[in-house]
This record gives sequence, C-alpha cells and structure tokens, in this order.
Amino acid sequence: MLVFLYINIVWFLAGFINGVTSFGGNMFAVPLMTLVMDPKDAIILGCIGGLGITTSITVFYHRNLPKLEFILACVSSIVGVPFGMILLEIAPAKAVLIGCGCILLLFLAWQAVAGRMHLTFAIPMWTIVPVGILSGILLSSTSMGGPILAMYAVMRGWGKEVTLSVLSTMGMISMIFLVALQWKNGLYTPEILHNAMWAVPCTVIGVLISIPILRRIDPRLFRLLVLGMLAVSAGMLFMRGWQA
Repeated sequence: MLVFLYINIVWFLAGFINGVTSFGGNMFAVPLMTLVMDPKDAIILGCIGGLGITTSITVFYHRNLPKLEFILACVSSIVGVPFGMILLEIAPAKAVLIGCGCILLLFLAWQAVAGRMHLTFAIPMWTIVPVGILSGILLSSTSMGGPILAMYAVMRGWGKEVTLSVLSTMGMISMIFLVALQWKNGLYTPEILHNAMWAVPCTVIGVLISIPILRRIDPRLFRLLVLGMLAVSAGMLFMRGWQA
C-alpha cells in the first residue's frame, strides 16, 4: 500500500510540476520510480505517465503549432523510437541508471547557460530532423526525450506558447506510437499496467490543479526548486548506477 501511494503521489507531482514549469515531469518521476521498481520498468511506466502529462497540456496549447516544423519533428521522432527500444532492451541496469543521470546533468547544465545566451540568429529548420530522431531515441530508451527539444526551441527562438505546443503535442503523438510498440512487444507486465491505471489519472489531476495555482505562486522560485530536485535525482542515479 505504501508503494502504491508513493507511485501515485510522485506522478501527481510530476503532472503538477510540468503544468507549472512546462518541463520536468518525467525527469522528476522516473528517477524516483527506480527506487521502488526495476529501472527498465520505471522507464516503461514513465512513457505511459508521460503520455498522460503531454495529452493534458496539449488540450490547452495545441493552437500554437508551426505546422511544417511540427510534422518534421513528429516524423523524425517516430523514426528514432524503435532504435531507443533496442537500446533499452540490450542495456544493463547500470547503463540505464547512469544514462538517465547524464541526461539530467546535461539538462541542468543547459539551464545554467540558456538564460545567458543571446543568440543573434536562429538555427535552420532542417536541424529538427536529427534533433527529432535523437529525441525519439531518448524517449523510448529513458522516457526523457523532451530536454533536447527544449534546447532546439531556444536556439530556434520560439516563444513559450509555441514551445509548449510543439513539445506537448509531439510528445503525445510520439508516446502513442511508442506505447503501441511496447504493447506489441509484450513489455507491459500486469504490475506495470496496474500502476499505470492509477498513475495516469494522477498526472492529469496534477496538470489540472497546476492551472489555477500557477497564478498564485512564483514560477521562477518553483522552477529553481524543481531544478534542485533534479540535481538530487541525478546524484542518486549516478550513485545507484555505480553500485549496480
């Protein structure tokens, strides 16, 4: 019962965090899931939980899509998904834990420098193809495909609404494709399905609650708290990875 409550509370907080800060839901939840389940099961559950988060946010921000760029991003991400599934299947638990820790560490480093960047030009649109492929690989192998897209959004000069719209809608479509492949390959155990049945509604509730609360809290302070939690999670993943 304690594990059941822990899982649902973590995914509720993941939805809430993503709704307030526009990032970090899966990066917050997946490391914490590795404390109560196998790392690969945590990533698979993270793909289903992430689908609940991205679908909820897409409802509110789907009107701001740059259509051609979005199509290129979706197609390239879907191309990368099967390769990430192969990586997850063959990688040992130690590599999975350390790989997730590296993604968190790189994302934190990016957050430290992104605010100081003053780009005088935007990178060309075609670069979304390799970025999308890499995002698909990271999504299916670690359930953390969003950070690389967030970096691309900054270097393209997208506004917050466009960034949220593309990341959430693309994440939703990619995760639907990914979940279908995972189901076809028999990756969903009864335990994962049972956890997902409760975790997904919790993520949706977290996103919905974040909308009215967003106007009453300081998003910048909350963002710093989330980054601090991600730093702790990265340290935990590295430590568990070396011990595995």
